[in-house]
Amino acid sequence: MSIKKQKDGTYSVRISWTDNQGKRREKNKKGLANLTLAKHWERQTLLDAEAGKFETVNTYTTTNQLVEMWLKEYSRNKRDVTVSKVRRFFDMYVLVPEWFNNLEISNISRKDVQRWTDWLASIHATYKKQATYFSKVFDVAVSYELLEANPFNSIRYPTAIAKPDRSYRVEAYDRGQLEAFIQALLDKYDNNAQYHKYAYLRLLAFTGMRNGEARALEWSDVHLDGPEPYIDVNKTMSDVTGKGVVINAPKTKAGNRTVKLDPITTQVLRRWRVIQGQRLMRRGLPSNVVWTNQRLSGRISSNQPREWLLSAIKGTNVPQINVHGLRHTYITLAVEANVPIKALQAQVGHDDINTTLGVYAAVTKDMRAKTTELFTALVNF
Repeated sequence: MSIKKQKDGTYSVRISWTDNQGKRREKNKKGLANLTLAKHWERQTLLDAEAGKFETVNTYTTTNQLVEMWLKEYSRNKRDVTVSKVRRFFDMYVLVPEWFNNLEISNISRKDVQRWTDWLASIHATYKKQATYFSKVFDVAVSYELLEANPFNSIRYPTAIAKPDRSYRVEAYDRGQLEAFIQALLDKYDNNAQYHKYAYLRLLAFTGMRNGEARALEWSDVHLDGPEPYIDVNKTMSDVTGKGVVINAPKTKAGNRTVKLDPITTQVLRRWRVIQGQRLMRRGLPSNVVWTNQRLSGRISSNQPREWLLSAIKGTNVPQINVHGLRHTYITLAVEANVPIKALQAQVGHDDINTTLGVYAAVTKDMRAKTTELFTALVNF
């Protein structure tokens, strides 16, 4: 038993006892206003322990059942794709035979979760967020009095493995790299059989659209024939475990927007519309989907654009970039071209203008080179 006065003047109490099954048990209480209340809580808790009040813990609840309880709470107001990612984490790293699959939670010790945390840190450079998910699962057990304490309490979070070396990859293309990238796409895909690959990747690079937004497009969203061509972005697409392809409204209000098109991208999309229309007509298939799969029966998969990108730049001097990096490229070069920030924010669908400025708009080499010229032109003395 111990009663301690904390730095803020409150008191904390810890008591421990052996239950009727010979198991050592413990209870803690913090934030008690004075010593009298601390002693009263200690006495009452000991009396409750002797009376067996705490012997009603459901020792048969499994980790799987507990995870489902937590996911039910976690999923409220969350998008399916977000919940799916978290569920996949538990399926891959927690609810597996070598760790906690169908294990009764009463049999999980602090040592067990420490060993698991050590293992996770040894295979993932950024593991703490995932470990926190598992800790919150045990918070549910404590709140429902299924456990006396969270086994994650006071564990050590080890140093993770080093992040993979991705120095070969750039976050965004500068102007010269983007020009070389577009040329690589043309060299590889400027033919009727593969023109959709060029059209898709150019669209991302010249509009700043997200991959999920582009995949969800229907031709009724694409307006190519007026004096100011544009795209209505009103949905996004994702792949959800157990549900397949899911189409939702944009994640934020700003995601619902009008995306302006440049003349060349407009011509590229017009050509793709004709090519696709001829294929559909030959097969007798109706479709409003812009980016159809090879069978023309559905949408392209989420990983296909990455495969197209890597195939196009293979054997060239164009540096590797991920698909989302084309969005970074658009925003960075738009800033360099002095596109008004508010207009850029509307084009790319950011709720917060600081996201446009702080997260994506990295200063390019050309912008840094111009800094001295601009300054001396202003204060030329």
